[in-house]
Amino acid sequence: MNITELPTSEKKENVAEVLAAETEQLTVKRVEVLIHTRVALDDAAAEQVIQKLNHVQGVSDTRYSPAKSHLLIVSYDPRAVKPVQLLTVMRELGYQAQLVGL
Repeated sequence: MNITELPTSEKKENVAEVLAAETEQLTVKRVEVLIHTRVALDDAAAEQVIQKLNHVQGVSDTRYSPAKSHLLIVSYDPRAVKPVQLLTVMRELGYQAQLVGL
């Protein structure tokens, strides 16, 4: 079996590209926003909202506590998604909501 070696300069460029991509992934800035819903969410409604928000490109996590059933905390990459897009998702699901920055 023959293994072809890449020329050294190509190896360096490839390694540099991989390192740059890994560094970018590590430095992705995540921010959080608090979404306040006008009506309290029960567990089933919260699960539906969480699934929908977590499918938005750039959203990494959505948290909900039954003890604070009017509130959701959404973690996201501000380079990939704008907070108003999160409100749009809430409105598409039939909820009136407001953003509260953290």
